[in-house]
Amino acid sequence: MSDSDEYEPINGSRAKFSVKRFSFPVLGYAAFVLVLVLFGLCTKLDDNSVPTMEKDEDEMSRVVVETAEVPMMGSYGMMIDATAMCVMGFGFLYAFCSKYTWGGIVFNFFTCALCFLWCPVCTWIMSVIFHGKFERTAINVTTIVEADLVTAAVLITFGVCYGFLSPCQLIVLCLVEPLAMKFNEHIVVNFLKTSDAGGSILTHAFGAFFGLGLTYGLGVKPEHIPEQNRRTNYMSDTFALVGTIVLWVFWPSFNGALLFNDASLQQRVVINTYLAICSSCVTAIATSSLVHKGKLSILEVQNATLAGGVAIGMSCSFNVMTWVPVLIGGLAGVLSSVGYGKLSTWLESLGVADSAQATQLHGLPGMFGALAAALVVLFSSSNQYFAAETQWKEMGDPGQITHFGLILGAAIVTLVISFVIGLANGVLIRIPICDKVEHENLIEESPYFVLSQRSVLHDFIPHEA
Repeated sequence: MSDSDEYEPINGSRAKFSVKRFSFPVLGYAAFVLVLVLFGLCTKLDDNSVPTMEKDEDEMSRVVVETAEVPMMGSYGMMIDATAMCVMGFGFLYAFCSKYTWGGIVFNFFTCALCFLWCPVCTWIMSVIFHGKFERTAINVTTIVEADLVTAAVLITFGVCYGFLSPCQLIVLCLVEPLAMKFNEHIVVNFLKTSDAGGSILTHAFGAFFGLGLTYGLGVKPEHIPEQNRRTNYMSDTFALVGTIVLWVFWPSFNGALLFNDASLQQRVVINTYLAICSSCVTAIATSSLVHKGKLSILEVQNATLAGGVAIGMSCSFNVMTWVPVLIGGLAGVLSSVGYGKLSTWLESLGVADSAQATQLHGLPGMFGALAAALVVLFSSSNQYFAAETQWKEMGDPGQITHFGLILGAAIVTLVISFVIGLANGVLIRIPICDKVEHENLIEESPYFVLSQRSVLHDFIPHEA
């Protein structure tokens, strides 16, 4: 059989796909070996994970470290929640296309695993570049949570490019974007002195605009996508709804998992996120009904209901009145729902290809979240920054206007860095060594799976007429 094999899509039509049989496993094993070698050189177990011995009555015994002595273990539950968001939440959410259901879940799963391993190495690389320190990265619960936050950005990019990337191109994305995100995070936190506990811009906006740059670099346009490949069905939309609920439930943990050293701050983050995401659920569903003249769009229910969790990310640590997160979440729900109902069509007319329309869930609400945080700081009655670990002490507490400008500056810098590096990455993965997805095969999983394994299940899945 030649490299160009025939596959039988589930609708019975036959199509040819050019697939280089061994490029994915070869590149996959190469990425694994790279991670393995760098793990050996750049990482170590956290000191609390390494057993220590003490002499007791002429005998050596292991010192038992009490759980209470390791505060980060208190975030283990939140760490599992954040990991579940990446693996289960995004995974089921990306099952929405009937021709890419397996692709959405499986490639999301693969992306999570590779990025979870690669992120600690990226932390070491950034430490070497910016601080000249060659100390190994300690692997602990905090490291895993940080990897979850970075991986979420890559998954958001995957949503923008949903069905546009071959598995080989996806590997390159997993290796490049975490480095880019860590670079942007260092600029925002250390140079612009801006904190973003829940990742409104550092995770959500970065992933969305990196994805837009990537699609431009790939040269994918909305008119290139076959209309039949965009279709959903009852089963795939139901899977996506399950993903929405998983994300919605675990979102407060995602925003608060790293703040284990300050119980009052962590509780404030959880409460603010909870209030915001509840509010966006209410307003997004109501707005969907308004936009569609009394009926609900399942696409908006699947996505816009989560916009409050995105928008509150930057201000979730702020010490504000409870109505503030309710307002921010509510406005984000309206903005995202209108974006899905109206803005997405306009963006496509401009040639913007966003397969899962992640811009409306992560890009716009993320930027809105930065604007909301800046306005909260600008109009606050007390001249202080509200994050626990204030970045402003080094600057002599410069005042609300400076705070406002630095937050907006951080948003603009994030937009530029993410789009430019995403664009460069899109050009990079067009090199011949990576499989290219032809236009007629966009959002089509047939080249990558043994389709006979789903033929029995296919008989029980409702189909469109």
